[in-house]
Amino acid sequence: MIGLLLALVGLLIALLILQVYPLNRRVVLLQGSLADALRRRSLTLQHAGEGICGLDAQGRIEFINPAGERLLGYTLAELAGRSLHETVHQRKADGTDYPFDECPGARTLREGVEIHQVNQVFWRKDGSPVEVDIVSAPVLEHGAVNGAVVVFRDITEQRRALATLTRWQHVFEHAQWGITVGSADGLRLELVNPAFAQMHGYTVDELVGKPVLTVFAPEMHEEFSAHVRLADERGHYVWESWHLRKDGSRFPVQIDVTTVTAAPGQVLYRVVNVQDIATRRAAEARIRRSEAGLARSQAVAHLGSWQIFDTGNDLRQAVEWSAETYRIFDVPPDRPITLGFVFERIHPEDHPPVESAWAAALAGAPYDISHRILTRSGVRWVRERAEVEFDAAGRMTAAIGTVQDITELKAKEDELLASRQMLRELAAHHEQVREQERSRIACEIHDDLGQYLTALRMDTAFLGIRFGQEHPQLQAHLERMKDTIDETIGVTRNVAAALRPGALDLGLAAAAEWLLAGFEKRAGIRCQLDAPAAEDLRIDAERATAVFRILQESLTNVARHAHAGRVWVKIAVAAQDLVLEVEDDGGGFDPAELGGKRTFGLLGMRERALMFGGSFSIDRRAGGGTAVSIRIPVTEGEGQ
Repeated sequence: MIGLLLALVGLLIALLILQVYPLNRRVVLLQGSLADALRRRSLTLQHAGEGICGLDAQGRIEFINPAGERLLGYTLAELAGRSLHETVHQRKADGTDYPFDECPGARTLREGVEIHQVNQVFWRKDGSPVEVDIVSAPVLEHGAVNGAVVVFRDITEQRRALATLTRWQHVFEHAQWGITVGSADGLRLELVNPAFAQMHGYTVDELVGKPVLTVFAPEMHEEFSAHVRLADERGHYVWESWHLRKDGSRFPVQIDVTTVTAAPGQVLYRVVNVQDIATRRAAEARIRRSEAGLARSQAVAHLGSWQIFDTGNDLRQAVEWSAETYRIFDVPPDRPITLGFVFERIHPEDHPPVESAWAAALAGAPYDISHRILTRSGVRWVRERAEVEFDAAGRMTAAIGTVQDITELKAKEDELLASRQMLRELAAHHEQVREQERSRIACEIHDDLGQYLTALRMDTAFLGIRFGQEHPQLQAHLERMKDTIDETIGVTRNVAAALRPGALDLGLAAAAEWLLAGFEKRAGIRCQLDAPAAEDLRIDAERATAVFRILQESLTNVARHAHAGRVWVKIAVAAQDLVLEVEDDGGGFDPAELGGKRTFGLLGMRERALMFGGSFSIDRRAGGGTAVSIRIPVTEGEGQ
C-alpha cells in the first residue's frame, strides 16, 4: 500500500511538473510581450507629433510627452500636479475667462465621454497663444472614470494653409482672366474657372473633362503639341493663339502655361492662364497707326522728337530718338545715342550758347534754342525745344523735346534778311539822295529865288522913290507890292528851311533848339531841351539829319495826337550810341490799338534808326503821356 501511495504521489508530482512548467513558460513570455508593448507605447508617447497629456481624476497633470512640452514651453516637472485648465486653458482667444465646466478635460472627467473641440487656444509659458484642436478621452477603471488623456495639436500652420487655399480659391473663382488646369497628358481640361468658361461661351460643367482642343481654332491644332512640349521643357511658356467660342466665333488670346512636375519628365498637371487680347490688339493697332501717322507728320514737318529718362548729368546717358531725329542728324537708325554723342554733333562755335541754355534748363528755365549741327552731308540748322521734369529734390528725372530741321527756313530767313538789308540800304540811299535834293532845292530857292525877290523889292522901292510923290495912287500900289514881295520872301525862307534847315549846318543841338522854338511858337506847347554843347556832340551829317527828322516827326505826332502841355527832349551820346528821347505829358496811347494801325510816321522813324543799325521804341511814359526813344551807333571816334 505504501509503495502504491508513493507511486501515486510520484505520478502526481510528475503530472504537476508537466503542467506547471509550460504555465511558467507562458508567464515569462507574457511578461516579455507586456514589456515590449509598454516599450512601444512609451516610444509612441515620446515621438508622437501631437501633445499628449495624462490627467488624474481631479484634472491634475500626471504626465506630458515631449511634443506637449515643446508646444507649451513647459517641462513635465513644471506641469506635474497642476491643473491643465488653470495652467494653459484658462482664457479664450479674446482674453476673456474660459469657464472650467466647458473645458474638454473637465467635461470628460465629469461625463465620462470623449470630447473633441476645434479652434481652441492654449497659452504657452511665455504668455503667447497657440491655436489647437483638442481630443479628451476618459481613462476607465472598473467602469469608473479614473482620469483622462488629452491630445492637442497645433493647427496654426493648418489654418494658414487653409487661409491661403481659401484665397487661391477666391482668386480662381473671381479672376477676370481665364484659368484652367490641364491633365498630365495635356489633352483634357480638368478644372476651369468661371471666367474661362464665360470667355468661351460655355458653363463650367460643359467644359470640365472636355478635350483641350475644343477651345482652339482648327488652324491652331497642329502647332498645339509643339507649344505644350516647350512649356514642359521650360517649365513656363507664353504664346499667342486663336480660340474658338461655343458659337464658332474666334478671338485672339495670350496663353501662359506653367508645368507642375513631381520629378524631371513626370508631369502632374499644367496651370494655364488665358487672356482675351482682342481689345489689346485693337489698341496696339491704333498705336501703330498713330505712330505711323506721327512719323509721317514728323517727316513732313522735319520735326523729330527725343527723350531722356533719369539722366543726372551723365553724358553717357542713353537718349531715345524718333526716326525723323535720326534722319535730321544723318545717323543710321540702329546706332545707340548718348548725350555725349549729341553734344559732339553740335557746331563748335555753337557749343557755348547750347551748353549755357542746357545749364539754364537744368535750373528750371525753358529750353528753346537754334544752333548748327555737323552731319555727314554738311552743316544743318536745327531748333530744339524741351520740357524738363524734376523730382522733389530738384534733380532732373526726364527730358522730352523736339528737334526741327530749319536749314531751309534759315536759308530763306538769311535771304529775307539780306533782301531787307538791301531794301533798307536802298531806302537809305534814296533818303540820302532826297536830302541832297532838298538841300539843292533849298539852296536854289534861298540863293536864286531869294535874290530875284530881293531885286524885285529894290526895283519896287526905286519906282516909289522916283514916281511916288507925283502919283499917289502909284505909290499906294507900290507899297502893296512891297508887302507882297516881303511875304513871298518869308514864304521862300520857310520853304527853304523846311527842305533843309540852315541850323543843321551849325550842328544837331542847334537844329533841335531851332525846331523846338518854332514848334513851341506854333503849337503853344512848352518845350525843354537837354543837349550837350555842339563841340561835345560830333556826329556825321547823315546821322544828324536822321535824328533831326525823327525829332521833327515826333513833334508832329505830339501836335496831332497827344493833347500835351509840355515836351521834354534829350540828346546824348552814351556807350558809343547817339540817344534821342522825346517825352510828353499828354494822354498816352493803347499799344494794342497802335499795333493794328498803319502808322507810317512811326514806321518811318523806325526805319531811319534801322538804316544806321539802331533801335527805336515807343511806350507809355511813367508819369502819363508817351515816350519815344532811339539809339543809333556812332562811327569810330565819333562821340564820347
